[in-house]
Amino acid sequence: MLSFKPISIEEIENILPFTKHLPTKSCDYTPGNLVMWARFMNYRYAIENDTLFISCKSEYDMCSEAFLPPIGNMPLEKSITMLQEYCISNGKALRLTAVPEPQTEEICHILPKHQCMQIENWSDYIYSAQSLATLQGRALNKKRNRYNKFISEFPGHTYSRCRHEDIKEVVRFLAADRDCQHNREDNMRCYEQWQCMATVRNLTQYDQPAGIIRIDGNIVAFTLGEIIGDTLYIHIEKAERDYVGASEAINRYFAADMLDAHPQLAYINREEDLGDPGLQQAKKAYNPIEMLHRYEITE
Repeated sequence: MLSFKPISIEEIENILPFTKHLPTKSCDYTPGNLVMWARFMNYRYAIENDTLFISCKSEYDMCSEAFLPPIGNMPLEKSITMLQEYCISNGKALRLTAVPEPQTEEICHILPKHQCMQIENWSDYIYSAQSLATLQGRALNKKRNRYNKFISEFPGHTYSRCRHEDIKEVVRFLAADRDCQHNREDNMRCYEQWQCMATVRNLTQYDQPAGIIRIDGNIVAFTLGEIIGDTLYIHIEKAERDYVGASEAINRYFAADMLDAHPQLAYINREEDLGDPGLQQAKKAYNPIEMLHRYEITE
């Protein structure tokens, strides 16, 4: 019988071998995402027969337990059978959540009696790495113009990789995020701010690439990602709104920096928009080449 335990930074080494070759480009399986949202989503994991099982909250019913599709050497049909046995023993229906679109047909075939629903506002935005690193082409005119405005108005700005000695200053920058200060009633936004700070503090334990833009020595933009295979996943991106184009600048600098350091990169996953109109507009403006939809399948 499966036995789950909480996901934490200390457990990351046990999860890493399974996430080096992800079946899709979904951000849900990335170690950085799992640790960052572990408490909010109640992420727990179990390893059985060289297969990773992840338990979490359902996207549709945060009071119900659900599972990401298992990944590993075990055939999917057999691993889902193990989840069925676990659910039966605990008196609950089997729910699979955040199922990437390419896997839905196979899972629905395994579970002939099921309900399958797309999770709204939970689709990953996938981009060409080369496109975001250069901002070339008519489709990116607006983003390129904002980037150029930042370059011309703040010629003394600097971009650099985040180093361990920058961590305390980055944490202070994230703590001062005005969007979070003005939305204290939004539990998810408050959790995100708190966990972004914790993620940066954890860079001494789990190294993830990150970038900083400074003006007059002060941080005005920060981003942090994670590279798996040919894809860069952007977990954090924050920029001061007073500096027009800072968001476009950190996005382009970081994409170009990572592409230069990792020539195998072909894609950038900027993750979901969670229904936020501002995020939707910004992410669509970068001209995604794919929207990776995700579904919840209930037996």
